[in-house]
Amino acid sequence: MKALTLRLGQFTLGALCLTVVFRYALNLCIGMNSVIGSLLCSVVYFGLMFLTGWYFGSKDVAENEIHDVGFRYHFVTYILCIGLGYVTHYIGWHCESLKSVTITAISWGIGLFIHFIFFLFEQKKTIKGYARDEIFQ
Repeated sequence: MKALTLRLGQFTLGALCLTVVFRYALNLCIGMNSVIGSLLCSVVYFGLMFLTGWYFGSKDVAENEIHDVGFRYHFVTYILCIGLGYVTHYIGWHCESLKSVTITAISWGIGLFIHFIFFLFEQKKTIKGYARDEIFQ
């Protein structure tokens, strides 16, 4: 199975841009003490990230026949969001406290670990990334 694909790279670039814009917008909303703005930024970010992942993920499955239950996309999103959380804290944006970023990393990491377990179970049903019933018809 190819772990790094063109579509995953395109998703990574799109997710990186969306995450930087989200962090900047969130910083502005927090600076203005706007709860509604912060919630709106978060909902829009979630929707755009979901649509971006769905678009590139469905193309990736069709082009490369990868059966990984979206784990690679989840892992890339985790690395980007948590990494940028720490970066924005250290460059002075202070969207979130360091404690908040760490708690998010731990709790999201637990969810990522559970997703990894599902990924491993799914991989047992495949042969080199191809579904068994597609090979033996």
